[in-house]
Amino acid sequence: MANVFSGFLSLPAANAPAAPATNVVEVRMLKTRMKRLADRGDRAVQRLAEIEGSITNLSNEDLLDLADIFKAEPRPPIGGDGVLRNGTA
Repeated sequence: MANVFSGFLSLPAANAPAAPATNVVEVRMLKTRMKRLADRGDRAVQRLAEIEGSITNLSNEDLLDLADIFKAEPRPPIGGDGVLRNGTA
């Protein structure tokens, strides 16, 4: 009986994925993700430079208005949005 099943034990399962192909796909997906994250970082740096340039070009009066908009206020994370929607902020 042992000789009848000995050939089957060395064969991979019918639905088992091939290891090299799986590794290639994972490496390709990792490279794609790394490139996407790098591109996102590059776009963020570019956008920040554009914002900085826009602020640099503002007049003194506009800078004061901008400072009023972003003045530091101790707002709770949840309550702050409700106050703004009600128009009381």
